[in-house]
Amino acid sequence: MPHQLGIPQQPIVSLAYPGAEALKSSLEVFKDILKSLGAIAFLGTGTVQFETIPPRGTAITTKFMQIETILEKILDFWLLAPRASVYSVAFSPDSRTLVSGGADRTILVWDFYTAQQKYVLRNHSDWVYSVTISPDGQTLVSGSMDKTIKVWNLNTGEEIRTLVGHSDAVSSVAISPDGQTIVSGSKDTTIKLWDLKTGQELRTITDPSDWVYSVAISPDGQTIVSGCADATIRVEKRGILTGHSSSVTSVAISPDGQTLVSGSIDETIKVWDLRTGQDLLKLAGHSGGVTSVAISPDGQRVVSGGNDNTVKVWDLKTGQNIHTFTGHLEAVLSVAISPKGLVIASGSRNDVMRIWIMPS
Repeated sequence: MPHQLGIPQQPIVSLAYPGAEALKSSLEVFKDILKSLGAIAFLGTGTVQFETIPPRGTAITTKFMQIETILEKILDFWLLAPRASVYSVAFSPDSRTLVSGGADRTILVWDFYTAQQKYVLRNHSDWVYSVTISPDGQTLVSGSMDKTIKVWNLNTGEEIRTLVGHSDAVSSVAISPDGQTIVSGSKDTTIKLWDLKTGQELRTITDPSDWVYSVAISPDGQTIVSGCADATIRVEKRGILTGHSSSVTSVAISPDGQTLVSGSIDETIKVWDLRTGQDLLKLAGHSGGVTSVAISPDGQRVVSGGNDNTVKVWDLKTGQNIHTFTGHLEAVLSVAISPKGLVIASGSRNDVMRIWIMPS
């Protein structure tokens, strides 16, 4: 049986493509490369999975880059193996670094181009619920069930400071587009703003009446949006959006600042006009609660993860489900899209993180 689960010491790599039938002949090109890596090719489903875990280092990097160079986007996902449920994933602005936070209290920092693990950051004392990277790619911020926010040097893996102020779990963190401010949402029903450079608490928003699951900041840095356990979305200074029937687990704002997307345990995704608060679309297709949503950099796609173990890609304008990825074996807890919009990362409850190519 191909290795799928467990706690491997090396990265696991998997390849797939949604249009596999049309690409069988192209995949034949890779037979020698795949064979040298100990892979088994399931061409009927378009999946290639390694029988054994390839070693770290130049060999796997060279082969991986050969595959990517020969047929660019035939790679559909590349599977990395953390050691616990992956609650949050984030890309650096240059796409070079991928970060994940999980239930093992650690943050894993990966070189995305080589699948090499750069750092394991261990200073949190409880689950890491949220990770985000500053616009300049120099700073990592994490929020944890231990009630703290930590600021890290992404280049060295060193902790810069710990922000203390929340009285319960910190479930979501975001950084303002100018890289000056951290916004955090907590189970203590508050949202806090912090100075990224000094760690000083700037102010507290007390409007939410229940657990704040997710926070997002508009591209102009002027609007803070939060998704809450009471099924509401709070738009600072503009009011409350209602329409979901259960907890709002995730919110995301489009690059142009005009559209808001929300995901809920009610199994739906809603698209809103952020300027007017109008409910524009309802995306239905998940058979379990929606845990995470992200919007592509071009504002054309929505990616969602759910308790039905799937990652779905949607057309933001029409609401059409473009593609569904089904590789995860348990609930998908987090999704992120690379800065160029070509790659999706997803983290799961079954201790794995997968990388997928965005469907055209």
